[in-house]
Amino acid sequence: MIVYIALLAGTAALGVPLCGKKAGKPGKAVYCSLMGIAFFVISALRCSTGHDYNSYAAMYLGFIPQTPEEIGVSRIEKGYALINKLLADYIPDYRVMFAICALFFAVAVTLCVYRYCEMPWLGFSCFLTLGVYFNSLNFLRQMIAGFIVLYALHYITERRFLRYLVIVIFASCFHLSALIMIPFFFILKIRLTPVTLGIYAGITTLLMIFSQQIIDLVTDFVYKGYTVTNVHVTTGVDPVYMVFFAVFLAAAFIIRKRLTDADSFNGVLLGCMFFTFFFELLGVKHSILSRFGVFFIIPSAIILMPRVILAFLGKWRELSDTKKRRTLSAVTVAAFAAVNITLYGLMLARNYNGVMPYRTVFDDMEAAEGAGK
Repeated sequence: MIVYIALLAGTAALGVPLCGKKAGKPGKAVYCSLMGIAFFVISALRCSTGHDYNSYAAMYLGFIPQTPEEIGVSRIEKGYALINKLLADYIPDYRVMFAICALFFAVAVTLCVYRYCEMPWLGFSCFLTLGVYFNSLNFLRQMIAGFIVLYALHYITERRFLRYLVIVIFASCFHLSALIMIPFFFILKIRLTPVTLGIYAGITTLLMIFSQQIIDLVTDFVYKGYTVTNVHVTTGVDPVYMVFFAVFLAAAFIIRKRLTDADSFNGVLLGCMFFTFFFELLGVKHSILSRFGVFFIIPSAIILMPRVILAFLGKWRELSDTKKRRTLSAVTVAAFAAVNITLYGLMLARNYNGVMPYRTVFDDMEAAEGAGK
């Protein structure tokens, strides 16, 4: 737990001196680079940390004896399978694969924060506190696909469907579920208003009622390794996380006009926040459905939430009453900090995605040496 607490503390502590106005772009670049290195090192050096760690390690080793023909008929997406096969044939150590994935995630989030976040430390903080970093320690294939899709979202506002489609199809080579994002090119164009929220609420109710039929389709075409009796299908995720995402959605919805007036891309991000909540809500009944939220929580956490915080603070700065301005600003900062830190603490306390305890490859080496004596 200490390493995760230190990571969050370091994110804020380094952000204050390096992301201020005096530091400028050089300070921002240095800060983003340092945070990217920190995320990479902690992720790359982990061992048996995360529910999916051992499964991915075994999958990597399983590629060694497989022929190209066998890989061609396997259920594993071919983009991920081919990269693993090429690595495994020359480096039969699965830790290399985890290190490469860690590097990909670190570079992807660092570039995203540098490009989209006015205050980078807010982007990295939300990346941590909303659980996206913990997801990257588990759902490797889907998180790779999610970060690829992230860089396609701006094409929605630019109305470049073909480019968007090509990137989404490429992402599906790492996880088939990325194909769900094709219709969202059109869905995320819909403005989030009280009317559309009401319509979405009605659709959500129907989906909750007929969720078993949806699960049958999901296990037949996307998550083929799961059966209808699998624990991820028959049980749901902890509803407490859904409550937090409802709070984040409410905050973004309240300040939506200011956000969309500042940048039309924020309208797409607002849609992403809604569907983060939407799939988390469906996941309360069938946890496997919450996995689709991966494609929406990445942009919501890294890009939107920092903008929501700054939008509220910008609104309060326009007030003529100095005392009221300072009070509302302090309350806003305290409220966002309290909600995010509480969520982060709950995830650690409840061992979210099996990220506790954090173990390194050095712990594994010591254990092996001890067993050999």
